[in-house]
Amino acid sequence: MFWYSGDTSARAQNPSGSQAGSSGMTVRGTSPQGSTVTMPSASTNPQGGNADTANNPLAAADQLFAAGKIAEAGARYQALVNADPKLVAAQVGMIRCYMLLQKLDEAQTAADAALGLEPNSWLLQLTLGDLRFAEGKMPESERAYVKAENLKPDAAAPYLGLARVYRVYSLNRRAYDNLKRAHEVAPNDVQVQVLWFNSLPHQDRIPALEAYLASPNVNPQVARQLQQFLSYLKKNADAPTHACKLVSNVQETNTKLDALPRPGTKLGASGLAVKINGEEMRLALDTGSSGVLLGGTAAERLGLKKLANMPIMGVGDSGQQGGYTAVVDRIRVGDLEFQDCIVRVSEAATPVTGEDGLIGSDVFGAYLVDIDIPGAKLRLSPLPKRPDETAHPAALKTLPADSQELESEGEEGSHAAKAQANLPKDAYVAPEMANWSKVLRFRGLLLVQTKVDGAGPLLFLLDTGSFSNILSTRAASKITQIRSEPGMSVKGMSGTVSKVYTADKATLAFGRYEQDNQDVVTFDLDPVCKQTGTEVSGILGYNMLRIMQTKIDYRDGLVDFVYDPKRLPKQVKLGK
Repeated sequence: MFWYSGDTSARAQNPSGSQAGSSGMTVRGTSPQGSTVTMPSASTNPQGGNADTANNPLAAADQLFAAGKIAEAGARYQALVNADPKLVAAQVGMIRCYMLLQKLDEAQTAADAALGLEPNSWLLQLTLGDLRFAEGKMPESERAYVKAENLKPDAAAPYLGLARVYRVYSLNRRAYDNLKRAHEVAPNDVQVQVLWFNSLPHQDRIPALEAYLASPNVNPQVARQLQQFLSYLKKNADAPTHACKLVSNVQETNTKLDALPRPGTKLGASGLAVKINGEEMRLALDTGSSGVLLGGTAAERLGLKKLANMPIMGVGDSGQQGGYTAVVDRIRVGDLEFQDCIVRVSEAATPVTGEDGLIGSDVFGAYLVDIDIPGAKLRLSPLPKRPDETAHPAALKTLPADSQELESEGEEGSHAAKAQANLPKDAYVAPEMANWSKVLRFRGLLLVQTKVDGAGPLLFLLDTGSFSNILSTRAASKITQIRSEPGMSVKGMSGTVSKVYTADKATLAFGRYEQDNQDVVTFDLDPVCKQTGTEVSGILGYNMLRIMQTKIDYRDGLVDFVYDPKRLPKQVKLGK
């Protein structure tokens, strides 16, 4: 969520030298986005940073990289490439340094040069897959990972890269299959194995890990480390799950959307009256947020007790803000009531002025979500059943989901005979949704393919919490003219954004619609890019979404925009 005031009043995947890294974080938290990809060391030197760096320039560059001195490491890799353009390890290191420094154009130039010399290097193809993912070019990313897999079928990293791509497409079964393959080809890689076991449903992790350790072929050193992980799982096995389960005998509901004030603008926002532990709270409905976030004042009023620290992170120049998790007994939304739920709490009195907190629309991801702002209604109804599918209990997702666990749709406590049926499933497009738009899902965040003045498609965040449509400075500078706006300030969960610009004009085309935008607000969206691990070029915000009915199927990664011609501003028209 962003809002603004002033005179207007109106990632890259972290490619460290270690074997694994995680991509992104939530909009207002610090948990990983969910796709963790193992990366081979930039150096092929088996000793890595422990080598004699004085006599090994590549090992010295790797050591700088591992220490987080990315600019210095990049200069060393560049010198090595200048001396030997075919040194793949140095090429890879240089490309990854550019990615971490958010210099994607330079990374692309370096990748093109390297692949021109070594087109059949699996490590370069893998790195190209990472770069394409960071650029938001998912089909190209998939192709590069597939080529890396074909060139090096016994390496885990290409399979993990493919799992990450499939996951954002809601192709959870394909993601599962690739994670499983990585698990099989890298039995002695502890981090790959931990990643695999963490991808399983909670109730299956301990039995699967015990069965794995019972194998006589497990490397003793790997077994010792996995035994420590098993001990950790067992220690926490009896901890409450706080599943936030539906207890009312209702499967759908209509809830009134209230108009809420927003600082610095007449547009306002849309929110819900939500009863938490019997007390009514005013929560802003935010498609750009995840889970339930309460302000400190509301949490104190409810008497909530801290469960664990969880810093809050969002757009703004102030970095992480204080926060924690807490358990609430009951949450009631319309006719639906859920029990035993975890929420996040900001140490700030209120995360948004004049409201008790935020509720991300992904909270209702077990339902078909219909946000009808013109009609002032939030409708929740059952998702379309897959062929031969049986219903399963609904639950609210009040806390961002486990960062690594793949979504499955079976019941908890499944027996082995049901294991196949309860595996994660790929997205299903029901016949009545054939014309809906595919979105990329990064946990609770939805990225919509959008063209800007015919360029693209680029990825835009769907965000009813943003006051307006927004262009990133990086995208705007390539497409149109931008100018500084010192009298305008933009505020997010991490404070105020100091450098705000406006773009002269931009026409946005998404789904079946397009809109001409004058004086588009523009600022650095790097925090959002880091959260997702991919290039986010803009935001579809409240100023436009308020005249549309937005339907979301989180399970299958689908969205549909419906407009009422009587409420349609003149600058919005049906796309050709």
